[in-house]
Amino acid sequence: MYDIIVVGGGVAAFSSALFAARRGLEILVIAKDIGGQANYTDLIENYPGLPEIGGLELVSRIKQQAEAFGAKVLIAEVTKIKQHEQSFVATAYNRQYKSKALILAFGKTPKDLAVPGEEQFKGRGVSYCATCDAPLCKNKTVAVAGIGDLSLEAAILLSHFAKKVYVLSKTDKLHGHLSLIKALHRRKNVEFLPFKQVLEIKGSKQLSSMRLRDLNTGVETSLPIEAIFVELGYVVHSEFLGNLLDLEQDGQVRINADHSTSVAGLFAAGDVTDRPYKQAVISAGEGASAALAAFDWLMRQKGSTGLTSDWTQIKRVNR
Repeated sequence: MYDIIVVGGGVAAFSSALFAARRGLEILVIAKDIGGQANYTDLIENYPGLPEIGGLELVSRIKQQAEAFGAKVLIAEVTKIKQHEQSFVATAYNRQYKSKALILAFGKTPKDLAVPGEEQFKGRGVSYCATCDAPLCKNKTVAVAGIGDLSLEAAILLSHFAKKVYVLSKTDKLHGHLSLIKALHRRKNVEFLPFKQVLEIKGSKQLSSMRLRDLNTGVETSLPIEAIFVELGYVVHSEFLGNLLDLEQDGQVRINADHSTSVAGLFAAGDVTDRPYKQAVISAGEGASAALAAFDWLMRQKGSTGLTSDWTQIKRVNR
């Protein structure tokens, strides 16, 4: 029996584990892999206090901190979570792990183009986050393959850094909010390529080109680029939760201001939640908040102690 089980292997998960473990709780982190979405980023430049760090290195450092305070880590995929009496039961590798509280922090997964070369160049030219990686594209030639406002917003942002931005579409026009389309047309370094389908992403150590097909003529061409931004949206794989708690239609977990969910004792943090702005630093803060909220909930279940303030002093109150 653990005090808290954390499901996930990214920034939010290990930040939760760190803050909960420092409260003297028994913590188990169950992660399918280490790094989560941070694995797609070779270089993070906007994490406060760390001018440059790799995504996996950042997560690994937080993981080591959590383990130093006693958190245990199990590499496995959680296939089911249920409530049993006054505890949660997480099933992984056909074994069951019990906890008094639980934090969901397993993030989201970007939708792929599903073309040859994409997996090979993830983090080496293939990006799924323009907000994260646009500053790395100064004076480079890049492409955006995506849908709707996601694609438009990424292209506009990239146009402030890149030398050239190609916007690919399978149709003959851009789709999205008119204000974004007008803003994109004002960017002189942006070129719209209609009726284009990505067939393959190519390169050696780094991405250097992609193979395209014209959907009107069937003609295939090669386009030299140094990066491609895939903006097809994200999917949250929360099917294993079943009907345990309230979810948004897209699978994101609905949370309250204190990161609690519709189920008492069950909290969520990071990209898996319905909160906007999916960034590593925000996930770290949310992970810490969820851990403190879970600690407060656990203490109140004992009937004697609650965490009412953590910026002046910890007040012990009878509830």
